[in-house]
Amino acid sequence: MEDFRPATLAEIVGQGATIARLRRILAAVQNGLVAPPHLLFHGPPGVGKTAAARAFAREALGEYFESCFNELKAFDDRSAAAIRSMIAQSERPPPDGGPFRVQFIDEVEALAPDAQLNLRPAMEREGGWSVYILSCNELHGISKAIQSRVTLLEFVPVEPAEMRQLLAAAVAKTPFRLDSAVLDSIVEQAHGIPREAIKLLLEEGGSRVSAR
Repeated sequence: MEDFRPATLAEIVGQGATIARLRRILAAVQNGLVAPPHLLFHGPPGVGKTAAARAFAREALGEYFESCFNELKAFDDRSAAAIRSMIAQSERPPPDGGPFRVQFIDEVEALAPDAQLNLRPAMEREGGWSVYILSCNELHGISKAIQSRVTLLEFVPVEPAEMRQLLAAAVAKTPFRLDSAVLDSIVEQAHGIPREAIKLLLEEGGSRVSAR
């Protein structure tokens, strides 16, 4: 699945208004007009929130991406102690002369209340070394204090025409040859979720290759 994840904001399909806003933020940061804001991406699973976070960070950090991007995945240790450790790291100057750190926390709504409580002060500090990008499937469960300290960006299910565009690009990376009826079926079954569409594409293509 990683081979199909967009690497740049330009490669993300179906989030036009949100990506346009991210581009404006990125341009302002790169031109030195503003400090990067903390961001909160919200929307259903599989629509591109993690891909957008990584792409934004990659373009904002440039050559410093590998050393200055830190990701707390949904299955990582997400205790209050783990958040405190992330905060302690974020308060140190970035390595290798990087401009700032990007701390990405996936499914932030699943953080325990005390972990969220520890996160808030780090997002309030002026002149810190880290930008926080938070991602959630739904805003319910995230404290109002955190919501008030971020720029909210909504991710939505992808329209059928855009999903066909996404599938066409994905098929080009595979040895599969699938006709339009099969692709239309995948679009219908995926219900606007790119991750599900790619999963169905690989299953369908793999089954056809095995059957030969």
